[in-house]
Amino acid sequence: MQMHIARRLSEAIGSWLHMEFCCYRAGLFSESSLKAAVGQVLSSFPILTKGERVHADFPHELLNPNAKPGRKKELDFALVLAGRGVPKRNAQIAVEAKWAGSSHCTPSKIFQDFLRLSEIKRGDPNTVCIFVLAGSHRQVTKLLSGMPFTSSGKRNTGVGSSGNERRLRPNHSNMDHRCYFSKPIKELSSAGFTLPESFVCQSHGIHPRQTVGGTVDFQAIAWEIKSVSTDSLNTKVW
Repeated sequence: MQMHIARRLSEAIGSWLHMEFCCYRAGLFSESSLKAAVGQVLSSFPILTKGERVHADFPHELLNPNAKPGRKKELDFALVLAGRGVPKRNAQIAVEAKWAGSSHCTPSKIFQDFLRLSEIKRGDPNTVCIFVLAGSHRQVTKLLSGMPFTSSGKRNTGVGSSGNERRLRPNHSNMDHRCYFSKPIKELSSAGFTLPESFVCQSHGIHPRQTVGGTVDFQAIAWEIKSVSTDSLNTKVW
């Protein structure tokens, strides 16, 4: 049975982090080094279309709904056929990655990445859309205990990290949602995005798993955006 893409990414990146740590290179860890590792793993995936390659900072067409001058909004990674005259979309795999502890890795920024991937999944349903989170055990655990991952007990309030499929439906009457989701929703809406009312995602395990003695220092976990609602979010109430 073929290993799931998200699981393969989390296990490969988590293993790489542990190896680097054991080689006394943890001081080199950063969002940049994480992305280098993600690129290496993605480059090992079999391609479905001749000529596909992994591209970093890919200006995906669906992330740029309004044609504006200046630098385009970019996807961290895309395994895609790219070139002159080829539409910048229809990727085989799309990946956003965050390093726990970096200034860019906040609950709102993480949720924004999920929304961006949902937009890609909505427009290109055959694209496998993955979000990767990696970093120190302490920082990763801290992030997973808060939004957008945790649920307050009610359904559809967090993406979870248990391995079960979860549908997240942003709710403007939920205080946590208003606090962490309002800014990314407003920013993407003003940029021309028509955001989905909800999306379904599934995590594929944290790796390496913490030992009884707490000897694991760095970990990685990944989610796949499985499906996206055809209904649009009412962004005016946010």
